Amino acid sequence: MARQARLITPTGKTIVLPLEIYRQVRQLLAARPRRRSWAKMDKAIRDNYGKLAGGVSLTEALLVERAAEQAREDAKLAWLHG
Repeated sequence: MARQARLITPTGKTIVLPLEIYRQVRQLLAARPRRRSWAKMDKAIRDNYGKLAGGVSLTEALLVERAAEQAREDAKLAWLHG
């Protein structure tokens, strides 16, 4: 009988694989580039925090865009309600 290996996904699901497929998956995972460490990402965020302050508020622009989109939707559906 061929040996099988268990692969545990990040969500905790266990997948039973033939040993050769498991080895291929491990090789693919080992070859992929590593993520930046949390410390490096945290430093990058802290270093760049506030650099865009004083410019156009992206949140405000998004709210204006969504309000315009909602008005268009209301206009399209007005015939249903009235």
